[in-house]
Amino acid sequence: MTKKLFNIYLAILAIFFLGITSVWAASASVSVNKDLVTIRYSQNVSDSRLSFYYGTTNNSNASKNVLTASGMAMKASNYAQISLRNGTYYFWVFNTIGGSYLAASPSPVTINNSCTNEKKTDVKGNFTVERCFIFSKNGSSYTTTPDTTNLTPEGKFLTCASGYKQTYSVTTNTCNQNSTPLTDAQSKRYCKIVYTGTCSPVSSSDPNPGTTPNPVPDASLASLSVSAGSLSPAFNSSTRSYKVSVGGDVSSLKITATASSGSSFVSGYGSRNVKLNYGNNTFQVRVVNSANKVTIYTLNINRADNRSSVNTLSNLTVNAGSLNPPFASTTNNYTINVSKDVSKITIGATLTDAKSYFATGYEPKDYELNEGTNKIYIKVVSEQGTTNVYSLTVIREGNPSRCTTETATLALLKEIQLYSDLKNVEIDQIPEFNPTTFNYNDLKVPYEVTDLRINAYVNEEGDEVKISGLENLEVNVTREVTITVTSKDCANFSNVYTLNVTRQEKKELSSNAELGSLTVKGKKEYQIDFQPNQRNYDIILKKGDTSLDVQALGVEDTTVCEATGTEELKQGSEITITCTAEDNSTTETYTITIKGVEKGTNIILIIILIIVIIIIVIYLILRLLGYKIYFNFGVIGAFFRGIGERIKSIFDK
Repeated sequence: MTKKLFNIYLAILAIFFLGITSVWAASASVSVNKDLVTIRYSQNVSDSRLSFYYGTTNNSNASKNVLTASGMAMKASNYAQISLRNGTYYFWVFNTIGGSYLAASPSPVTINNSCTNEKKTDVKGNFTVERCFIFSKNGSSYTTTPDTTNLTPEGKFLTCASGYKQTYSVTTNTCNQNSTPLTDAQSKRYCKIVYTGTCSPVSSSDPNPGTTPNPVPDASLASLSVSAGSLSPAFNSSTRSYKVSVGGDVSSLKITATASSGSSFVSGYGSRNVKLNYGNNTFQVRVVNSANKVTIYTLNINRADNRSSVNTLSNLTVNAGSLNPPFASTTNNYTINVSKDVSKITIGATLTDAKSYFATGYEPKDYELNEGTNKIYIKVVSEQGTTNVYSLTVIREGNPSRCTTETATLALLKEIQLYSDLKNVEIDQIPEFNPTTFNYNDLKVPYEVTDLRINAYVNEEGDEVKISGLENLEVNVTREVTITVTSKDCANFSNVYTLNVTRQEKKELSSNAELGSLTVKGKKEYQIDFQPNQRNYDIILKKGDTSLDVQALGVEDTTVCEATGTEELKQGSEITITCTAEDNSTTETYTITIKGVEKGTNIILIIILIIVIIIIVIYLILRLLGYKIYFNFGVIGAFFRGIGERIKSIFDK
């Protein structure tokens, strides 16, 4: 053997023994924390060279790859972690260097603090049953999914014996971020819900079969608060709508909410900072359960608008001619006549409120005058943003014409119509429109309307109309919309109609389908002990009632409640009341069960009994007085038979 070939063999053997040594030098271990099992390898190697396995028998070849098992594991370069149900397991690590398994747990590992999928059938009496769920995270949302193993063929995990009904409550629920926290790298873990209840016998007079455990409780909040103001009413998990009042200086606040066990926030609808416009602001907090049923809590936050609404002048002056009529803060239209040699006029004006201001280009200043009619506008804007326009018609003396003598009838509108291109959107019209009234405030349009449309009908055909300010309306921001009408005969004469328009905030449709009051009437009214959170009611049907008038009203005026099954009633009948919220998707169901029928009295027997008592009393009195009484039972029998026939004939009629 040549020296070169010998060196090659020697290098191969060195690499082989080095690899074997690295395997022998490595070790693996297993640690358990509740449902989480961590399998750790003592050396850091590349992910592609390690596989982690577990199984329920001491057989590595029959085990499962932890890295892919049900998507439950997370990994690093030298460890894997998996969430498992209660049970006994074995674990291994496989390193491709040397190609052999290394036992991570030479003895079985028992998990007893996770969850167990119990199943109970034909139960009588009290029961407690534990079920496994998978608590998972997707982005910022959490869901709880039932583990469907170990169920009956009908898909149930608990059934009562025949002739027994079931009632239950949830006593333990670890399916939440506090009890079963998830890291960013760990998207799923096992959690548990424990149900406690009773299977009790069903009697013939108790047709209600009871309830079936619902593995997914309704979504709800555990707490809700705001950083400014206070909730009205005080927070209660079952109360879905609240009002909050804050001062005008509060431009934003924080909504803080905590989801109840088994509930998680819909993305974007949890705790957050919100900006407040003046007036009412509506925000929602939405929580969802693992069945994807959403519960909505609504906050109506009113920010006081303490801004000044004053947009008037306290004084208005001219340096030529005089105002007609004399100035008054609430008078908007004036006429000023000046001589032919006056080519410029100076307008002076004083604001009533220092917080208001003049619109740019419409402030008091010097104005050039043409011969004939000249229109000058002074616009005052309040702190709230509403505009008030003072219109000055300055007539410079010249050749007499219609443009100087008939200005009161020129450039007028006879009608203004507001509308939108959107279908099924109604817009309120201007109340009490007057052709010579040029300012209209507090006009509101729905949230859906971003671009307003106006039909302006002129008083004289041929007059020119220009409209501005209709596009891109902002929520809760007052917009000045102007309609400028120019006379066809007098090019220098025009009138401007000013509309202060505010686009309203989006109206959130209420999801509150709760029942607010319940009244049941037959021939007489029934006494119902109505409770806001109670869903089932029992009544005894009064004799003679075969149908009932059920009047159900929702907590909110927008909630519609309808009762079905109110006819042909008897013992065991069930009346269903379905309440639908304004959003037309959220519903709540209530039931009234006829537990029995009131028994009537036998009038004939009562009459006979009264007569017998009277006879006995008379007999006793006569005997006490010393009279001897003899009974002719034939006559007495005939007497009572006659009474019975008369009574029968009365009822037959």
